Amino acid sequence: MDNESTLELYREYPRPEHEAEIAKEIVDLMRDQMLKNYSSGKMLRDVHSKGHGCVEAEFIVRRDLPSDLRVGIFKEPRTFPALIRYSNAGALAPIGGTAHDIKRDARGMAIKLLGVEGEKLLDDEKLAGTQDFLLFSVNTFFTEGPEGFYDLMRAITTSRFANIRYLLTHPSVTFALVRSLYKHPSLLELQYFSAVPYRFGFKACKYSARPSRDRRSALPTKITPNYLRERMQERLLKEDAYFDFMVQMQTHPYKTPIENALVQWDEEISPFRKVATIRIPKQCFDSPEQLEFCDNLSFTPWHCLPEHRPLGSVSRVRRIVYAEISKFRHHENNVPREEPVLHEASN
Repeated sequence: MDNESTLELYREYPRPEHEAEIAKEIVDLMRDQMLKNYSSGKMLRDVHSKGHGCVEAEFIVRRDLPSDLRVGIFKEPRTFPALIRYSNAGALAPIGGTAHDIKRDARGMAIKLLGVEGEKLLDDEKLAGTQDFLLFSVNTFFTEGPEGFYDLMRAITTSRFANIRYLLTHPSVTFALVRSLYKHPSLLELQYFSAVPYRFGFKACKYSARPSRDRRSALPTKITPNYLRERMQERLLKEDAYFDFMVQMQTHPYKTPIENALVQWDEEISPFRKVATIRIPKQCFDSPEQLEFCDNLSFTPWHCLPEHRPLGSVSRVRRIVYAEISKFRHHENNVPREEPVLHEASN
């Protein structure tokens, strides 16, 4: 569907049988690699496996939103308690890994709101009082669709030669990967993006969380393996941190596409609009118990109200992959797979 005249605003173009087959191939590949990587200990996530920290937060919906932005959780002004997991992306790791923080990588910000009423999309989590937003520090996905993601992961996990050959023959993917790889001085100074689109009522949007204050720290003089966690903990012992949570509406079916996840939506065509404030209060978050609690959480963009349903082929495949891999990981670790309830947020 690459002809501009054939695309319609807010519309998806699914290929159910093909996408189900790709999802199965991705799940099988990731399961095999997880068994290989974590054969002698706790099974971590397939990607975003290194958790930098899990903090308690508030998600404060703006009181003065215009009517066109009063959708779903943004319908009324209110404050949702939230949990936020910061992580590495493991972009070039052979699925998983807990590399030194100085390694060039993208970083993730997974937000779980608590106290969200209404039935969710996932059958096994319909009545859970939570909703997830998954963001990371790059404004596009690594590949156009799930087929490219599978080919990339297969190349990475096969051999260094296969990986290099794939990158040399797929320049747009290589550019997206290279663009994501940075040494980051602080997790609280990065802007995070959904990278792929979501339903916003009957429309479509992308999400972003941007620090409310523009700070630019230098890398620490003493680089430790977990300096990102240490630096975030140091700051949150002194002061609160704030992010602006924003939406970017789809305005053109070709220039802001739904199915091609490699295309960056131009902010000149559609600027981000603030819909909420994220407040991360002063706290101590790096206890072993809290880190363990966070590692046992599941995050998926499909855990949401219907008004915020993920869109596009990458997300349709993620629905299957995230669920299967989460179930597999929790089974292998012999821990329950369940959503937190409101009173657990301070545990």
